[in-house]
Amino acid sequence: MREEAGVLLAQAEGALGEGDTEKFTKIADDARGVMDKADGIDAAAKQLNALKGDFRQPAQSVPIASKDVAVYDAEDTGSRNKASYKPSSWVKSLPAAAQPMWVQEKMGVTEKEHAQFQTDTFVKWLRSPSDDVFWKTASLDEVKAMQEDKFVSLTSVTM
Repeated sequence: MREEAGVLLAQAEGALGEGDTEKFTKIADDARGVMDKADGIDAAAKQLNALKGDFRQPAQSVPIASKDVAVYDAEDTGSRNKASYKPSSWVKSLPAAAQPMWVQEKMGVTEKEHAQFQTDTFVKWLRSPSDDVFWKTASLDEVKAMQEDKFVSLTSVTM
């Protein structure tokens, strides 16, 4: 089609050289129409190739270890990878703060935060003037931390 448009442009150039502007305008419009049609076909072919390429790509590409290592920063302490980790010696019936010390040393960041919050809440309960004052001023999270099974009795023994 582009060759056909090239032939039409050559004819339009010849008509312009003869001084026939009407014939030039008609042939140039025909050439422009053929070029627009060729451009439309090219655009459709590009879309088709792009769609075919999408189907050739795997749904989940396998990560390349060397790229992952290049991104890894050992000094990045803001990363919370494996933040929720319970070691194999985790006692399922106990909350985080009542776990044995060797388990608390190996548990993940999230569990350590839960244990610290539970311990702080327990200390707040111990230091409050009375139980009523504590329960009236405690937040919902503190109430939940105090109501976990065996927390109060076991924490008082381990502390």
